[in-house]
Parts: sequence; structure tokens; C-alpha cells
Amino acid sequence: MLESKGYEIIATNYKINSKGENIAEIDIVAEKDGEKYAVEVKSGKASLTSVRQVYANAKLAGLKPLLICKKSDEAIKEAAKKLGVEIMEFSEYHLLLEPEELESIVKKCMEEVLEEHGFIPVLKLDDETQLILKAVSEAKNFEHACKLLKMKEEELTTKLGKLSRKGILPSRSLSFRDLKRIATSILARNELSIKLDKMEKDIEEIKKKLGLI
Repeated sequence: MLESKGYEIIATNYKINSKGENIAEIDIVAEKDGEKYAVEVKSGKASLTSVRQVYANAKLAGLKPLLICKKSDEAIKEAAKKLGVEIMEFSEYHLLLEPEELESIVKKCMEEVLEEHGFIPVLKLDDETQLILKAVSEAKNFEHACKLLKMKEEELTTKLGKLSRKGILPSRSLSFRDLKRIATSILARNELSIKLDKMEKDIEEIKKKLGLI
């Protein structure tokens, strides 16, 4: 965002030292039109504390203060103006995340794509597993699935947990809507796998009869 507004990024996580001691850290040091800025980034709403922080750090580093935040009210803007702190609000379309949060989101999206389009290998399903998945795929909610299976909620929860540990169901937490969608997908792929196995056996029998093997 800074670069799109004509700033050049000089450094990130810039440490301010005094007599060999690290006394503060600036998120970004940027330059524009010959002026260097100490840029602090807040993923949420600006506060008086954040305005004071960027002001103090900028003074320590001999730079101009710039605060990037999601939102700031009029009182904060007035305080920033008096201290000479420039405020830049990022668009609602910008999403600031920790690396771990981003990894979790990407992983969840990839799993959903793989589950939806059947790229995950189909495991052989026993009769009980097929019965459970069929009830889940047809039920309106978790309670309805228990009723169809004539099970208590604790019992069905335990059985679904075992399916997760076996790798049949995802290990992450799922809403019933997602569970229903995944159960339907697994059953469809399982049925296709059974049909393909039967076709292979039929082809082998035909080859034997024709003396091809």
C-alpha cells in the first residue's frame, strides 16, 4: 500500500539503539519525496496510545511519524494532527494476518477444494461407516442424524471422532453443513470406486474367456 502511494520501503522491524541498548522498534522505515518516515502499523482501530507510540519512536529515530491503521475517529485524528502524526487508513479490503493465521486459512481452503472435487483417495468403507455417513448426508441437523441412526449424541460424536482419526473425515472442526457435504462426497466417491472395481473384475473375466490372459 505504501509503495502504491509513492513510498519506498527502506527497512522493516527497524531497531532503535541507544548506548548499545535496543530501546524501541519501528515497523517500517519508508521514504517519499526526500522525507523519511517512521511507520507504525496497527491492524485495528487507532488509539491515543498508538499515536503517542509512533510519535515517540519517530522522534527517537529522527524521522517523520506515520501511522497506518484500520480506522481512526475524529478525536484521534485531532490528537495526531497536534503531534504532527500523519494517519493513513488502509482499505477494508486489506486484511492483516499473522503467518500462522494465513497458513490456517490457506490449509482450510485447500482441504475444502480437495474434498469437494474428490482428489483425496477413497478409503474402503465398512457397512457401519457407510450407514453413519448416509444418515449424516440425509439429516437436517446433528440431532436428526442421531435420530436416524438411533444413537445418542455422545455415541455419534465418538464414532465421528474415530472416522477422523482413521483419515476418512477431516481432522479439523466442522460445522454440520460441512460435515453433511463431505459425507455426501465420500459416499459418492465410494460408490464410484465400487463400480470401477466391479468393472475391472468384469474386464478380467472377459479377457480370460477370450484367452487374452
